[in-house]
Amino acid sequence: MADAEIPRSNRTVETIRGQYHKFMLIPLIERHSRWFNAGPVSIAVEARALGDSAERMVRGPSLHVFNAARTEEYLRFDVFGKVLHYHYIHPALGHNTLWGYDPDTNGPMIPWTCSALRDRLPVMLRRAGATALADEVETMGWDSSVLDEVARAATQALAPREDDL
Repeated sequence: MADAEIPRSNRTVETIRGQYHKFMLIPLIERHSRWFNAGPVSIAVEARALGDSAERMVRGPSLHVFNAARTEEYLRFDVFGKVLHYHYIHPALGHNTLWGYDPDTNGPMIPWTCSALRDRLPVMLRRAGATALADEVETMGWDSSVLDEVARAATQALAPREDDL
């Protein structure tokens, strides 16, 4: 059997399924971010670089979904490193729930993220505990037309930056 056909045990598969963490995430770095106002929500695309050396650096976009005032973050999609993932953020509790992303099933993560936001934003906001914001998105709508530019900015954030270290 070829390597690609050999099933891997759960101990070797890098998968994350709804891990609840009692801590908040590394804050967004404003100078590495581009904001998109979309009505009741604001989306930031951050060119993230994590590591202490060029050899140990992981980089790529992190897409953040905030309320319009940009005071509370509820969703984050991290498109960097070996384990692509996203978070439901519970700011009132100071906690987050981490979910792994499967590119073999879902395809590239940036288009998937934009599609999930376009089609499922209220459901995802509710999962993060932002029920009032989800209701507002459903009743008043939101400007999903920003997602094409969000996708372009996220793709650009895949490239290294001069100030990564």
